[in-house]
Amino acid sequence: MELQEYLDQTEAVEQEGFKVDDEQKANWALRKIAQFQKQQKQNNELATIEISKIEDWNKSENERLQQSIDFFQGHLAAFAMEQREKDAKFKSLKLPNGRIGFRKKQAKWNYDDDQVIESLKKAEMTDFINITEKPNKSQIKKSFEVMNGKVVNPDTGEFIDGITVDEPGEDFTVKVDES
Repeated sequence: MELQEYLDQTEAVEQEGFKVDDEQKANWALRKIAQFQKQQKQNNELATIEISKIEDWNKSENERLQQSIDFFQGHLAAFAMEQREKDAKFKSLKLPNGRIGFRKKQAKWNYDDDQVIESLKKAEMTDFINITEKPNKSQIKKSFEVMNGKVVNPDTGEFIDGITVDEPGEDFTVKVDES
């Protein structure tokens, strides 16, 4: 018999009607929590190992399948190029199981934001420049005070609209010693 089972039997505690009304029962409850947390940790470790194995299998299988896809796509591309050599206007070919062809790519615009902004300012085209305004939240927290869930400027007594503060109560915590 494991130590945990022995201790459970000697204390003869049942969950139905169980109530912590002395230090011995509180200690027993903490021991049970530690036991359950240990089991959760073991379950998570086992699951992680199994998930890792499944992910490795999935990656391996998909890599093998991707090689086959690449093989057939390469041959289809060569076939499409042959069709284009025969007919310069060839764009695509629709077949019962799909379509092959060529599609014009969109131009990719590359921006050096600082240089663009400088150039637009010099040309006096500021309509093309976005100006983003955001509250400096860390400075607001440092500079203002909270009164009844509202933010107030301590120097003027003026309330700042658009901010509410939820004052948290207390949380009950349980910390068990790991064994």
